[in-house]
Order: sequence, then structure tokens, then C-alpha cells
Amino acid sequence: MPSVHANGVDLHYVTRGREGDPAALVHGSWVDLRSWSPVLPGLAGSMQVIAYDRRGHGQSTFAPRAHALESDAADLGALLEATDHYPAHLIGHSYGAMVALRLAADRPELVRSLALHEPPYMGLLDDDPAMAPEMERMRSDLRAEQDRIRRGDLEGAARDLFGYFAGDVTVWDRFRPETRTELLRYAPRWLEEFSDPATERPPEGPGLHELLIPILLTEGTVSPAFLHRMSAALERVLINATVRQLRDAGHDPQITHPDLYVATLLAFLVERNVPTM
Repeated sequence: MPSVHANGVDLHYVTRGREGDPAALVHGSWVDLRSWSPVLPGLAGSMQVIAYDRRGHGQSTFAPRAHALESDAADLGALLEATDHYPAHLIGHSYGAMVALRLAADRPELVRSLALHEPPYMGLLDDDPAMAPEMERMRSDLRAEQDRIRRGDLEGAARDLFGYFAGDVTVWDRFRPETRTELLRYAPRWLEEFSDPATERPPEGPGLHELLIPILLTEGTVSPAFLHRMSAALERVLINATVRQLRDAGHDPQITHPDLYVATLLAFLVERNVPTM
């Protein structure tokens, strides 16, 4: 499978579709580009899609990131330029949505639209005094899971974190053993990502406030309430955002509800008059 040397690392990617605008899929934590496999066929009918392994994931180069979010956004921009795949519709999941938004703020000329699913910007909830007790608990829990990974208890941290974002404490134990082994490879990468202060809030500065491209914020109706509150807070920060709920879906609609997710993405682009053909 192809790869390009971009921003100092080799980034592995796949492409699907031959017609329409370019689109790039940015995966979240704990996974690699294979997490997009269920939605690739549906998107490829309308767009030229590229999905890639972020630095340190899948078959891409492992390299430390002193500033994880900044590095990942720079990698994405370099990939789009190296493959002549821009301006692109960026579709990002969880942490990958943060990467997509950071690139749009830093390099708006590379981005045609954004579709962001539940980026967990915890700092956005600090603006609501009523959330203070819950935020204190969330940050305490997050620090505890980071410490568990540092101590080597990768599975204990993964069990708690997957349950937290799924709203179901049994979800980890329902994965196949080989799936759990694969996911645990990325525990150190998650630690690196969510130790970066830049993941607390959307990027500051004029780039974000002048971002006029269409932005879709999706949220699963069965996702935990704190993710809904983060989406609502993010909508208030962005100028041109629309929120769509994915019925019966949770934090991973690209895996659990791929047809619904694809239909929502494509309908948004039609509604906002962003051509994909």
C-alpha cells in the first residue's frame, strides 16, 4: 500500500473513489485507518477519499511528538500537499476531529469543509460554572488513567476509558481478545495525545474565528451527555457550524452505523451547497 514521506515521517494511506472532490479521513485515538473501512465504499461513490495512519499508528512511522496535536495537523497538511489532495473535505473522529480543526485554523487554504464527530474538548466546559464539580471529577479520572498507563496497566486504563466514552462499562470485555491486543498497542499514543494541553480547547487566534467554511458537528444520540455538552459548546465557538444527531449511534458511528453516518455527511454537503461531484 502507498506511503509518502511528509513532515519528516512516512505516512501510510489508502485511496478510494475516482470522481468528486477530495476528502480526507482522520482517525481518532486507539485505532488506525482501518477504523474507516465500513464507510469507505459509501463515501467513495461521491468523493475521492484518502484515509491514512496517523504518526505512530498502523504502518506509519513511529516518532515522538513533543506537541501531539500540532504535529498531527502538520502531518495531515503535508500529506494533502504531497498527494495533491486539497482543498479537501476533512472528516475527523474524536481526537482526529481535533486534528482536522487545527489544520483548518492553521492552513485554511487546504480545507473545503469540516465534519467533526465528538471532539472531546474538555476545557470548553470550564466556561459553565455549573459544570465545575463534574469537570473536577472528569479531570481527576483522566489523570488517574494517564497514571495507570505510565505504570504499565494499559488494559485497566483502556477498559475504563472505552467504557467512559461508550457510556457502557462492559464494552471493553465484549471485544475479541485479538481486538483488545491491537487496541492496546496505541495506549502510549493516547497518553501522548491527551497529555498535550492543546487538546483542552479549540485552537485560539484569528484562524478559528475567521473560519467560514461549512462545518458539520455530529453526535450520537446514545453518546454520554458530556460529549453532547462539548458539541454544544463547540457550536457556539464556531461561526458556520451545524449540529446533526445520529440516531441510536454513539462515539464510533463509522463502525456501528456506517450507512447512517455516510448519508448524514453527504446530505450536509448537498444542503450547504458544497459540491462533491
